[in-house]
Amino acid sequence: MSVTWQVRHSGIWQLTSAVLSDGHEALIIDPGYFPRELAELQTLVQVPPSACRVVFTHGHWDHVVGWQAFAPSQVLLNVRLRDAIAEQSTLAHKNLRDAQDFDRKWYVDRGAPLAWPPTDRLCGLRDGDSFSIGTETVSVLQLPGHSEDGLALHLPTSGLLIVGDYLSPCEIPFVEDLSAYRQTLHTLCAMSQNAQTVFPGHGPPLSAQQALQIAQEDLRYLDALSDCAARSDLASALRIKLPRGQDNPEMLAHHQDNCRNAGLQSE
Repeated sequence: MSVTWQVRHSGIWQLTSAVLSDGHEALIIDPGYFPRELAELQTLVQVPPSACRVVFTHGHWDHVVGWQAFAPSQVLLNVRLRDAIAEQSTLAHKNLRDAQDFDRKWYVDRGAPLAWPPTDRLCGLRDGDSFSIGTETVSVLQLPGHSEDGLALHLPTSGLLIVGDYLSPCEIPFVEDLSAYRQTLHTLCAMSQNAQTVFPGHGPPLSAQQALQIAQEDLRYLDALSDCAARSDLASALRIKLPRGQDNPEMLAHHQDNCRNAGLQSE
């Protein structure tokens, strides 16, 4: 049986959650965020928990809090994130704490404390790894730049490319490592041409053409930012036209963060 997919979007930042299934197994991608949204995702999963696996595209808190709603047999994630959870690293603590802070601020009642999955359920994935769902082979790509623990999944038979927090039609790039992000976009430009549907981490599914257009827009933006960083020209960097959200105060604030992460600091 071929793999089918269903997508839902959270009320927080249009977070994308997806359920992929061949009727016998299910992959739940970045389940989130609010309890009623997780309850709806549960209704889409028509296989027992022992046949469910959750995938984290990366470790940011909005993408990881929902795994407990599925009691999965495994949680698949970048090996860097697996190690961070196992070592209880500062970053792993921060991502969990940020989720707890958000839930407290907005009175979100989950009925149980937030937690990372137990280490015996974690399956770390590296660039070039693969696994299967039914008869479909899923290829793994490591995607640094937004975070060091980002990964993508490519299902060539189904024509799906799942990219985490890249290629969003809702927001500009949120850059942790400028050079790595630019390289990731070059990779995604090539990969998107081999896909029928691309799932960004925030916003609706994209056609290959839409994904390629966003990747090219984001590359032009980051190339301009890189040029300004090479000249230590913060003033010009702050005037760069954003690929999206030019009139959105939140995107303007994130652009300033990108400038800082590119090494451009105000005096």
